[in-house]
Amino acid sequence: MKKILTLAAFLLAAVPQLMAQVSFTVKGTAKPDATMLMMGDMANPRAQAETIEVKEGQFTVAGSKPDGTVMFIIDQQNRLQSFFIVDGSTVTLDMNTDIATGSHQNEELSKLMQQMNATNDDDAQEAALRQALSANKDNAVAAFALSMLMYSMGYDELKQTLESGDAYLSHPLCDQAKQQLKALEKRAPGTMFKDIAEADTLGVNHKLSEYVGRGQYVLVDFWASWCGPCMQEMPNVKANFEKYREKGFQVVGLSFDRNADAWKKAIREKGLNWVHLSDLKFWQTVAAETYGIRSIPSSILCDPQGKIIAVDLRGPKLGEKLKEIYGF
Repeated sequence: MKKILTLAAFLLAAVPQLMAQVSFTVKGTAKPDATMLMMGDMANPRAQAETIEVKEGQFTVAGSKPDGTVMFIIDQQNRLQSFFIVDGSTVTLDMNTDIATGSHQNEELSKLMQQMNATNDDDAQEAALRQALSANKDNAVAAFALSMLMYSMGYDELKQTLESGDAYLSHPLCDQAKQQLKALEKRAPGTMFKDIAEADTLGVNHKLSEYVGRGQYVLVDFWASWCGPCMQEMPNVKANFEKYREKGFQVVGLSFDRNADAWKKAIREKGLNWVHLSDLKFWQTVAAETYGIRSIPSSILCDPQGKIIAVDLRGPKLGEKLKEIYGF
């Protein structure tokens, strides 16, 4: 979960209030050696960031933004980041402790960040985000939490969340979750797999339909040699492939690589002895567009007829599902 928060470097009252510009002031404390900070909008992180001057570990920044905007402040020198919500209040922000005070929303966001920073356990961080989402459905904290949770939600859960009608769903941060749902619809459980064609490591083109829908369960694994989490997951995929291959279980790897040599080296050195295909087009690969893949690793598990029955089975979840299917 913390790696998702890091992407911020790179929540809300009623809808009419969201459009209104309100003034904000942040009085902050940074590291004593900090000289310059960067401030930006979580809903538009690619926009030009504003610089904030720091003197003797103190800074003040003021401005106006739409009510409910979630802002981030980054100390690149010390690798720190903090968040605050624009709601017309004067916010006191300590970047050393990630504590913000000055309004209910900011204190709720601060409480969430304390819980997130207190652990490296993904399950504990996810639990904190879910609690914040449930407790703040009338304000911007829920939108912030959903923007972090959405990649952990399956299609059904995310669809139900976005159709709940809760006030926070009009927040701009929720637009990302709506885009994620559209992506998930392309590989939603219960739908049939979609055929694509890519080349194997010898350059020979193959259709996915040569392997999927042929009477066996098939895991279609979206990965890349350059993707650290993908490579961390590979021993798990390999162990399950070897355990169930005699029962007909197959894996088809669809790589997001762009360097053929790196792709082939990873396959060879990790002993990934299943079908591998790629068009070597990085994020422009046909697999990403066809299946709505916005982050990897990702996967779909198809039944013998080619119907998608599960998605994104990582860690123990893959083994649990295969045990359910094969009985051991």
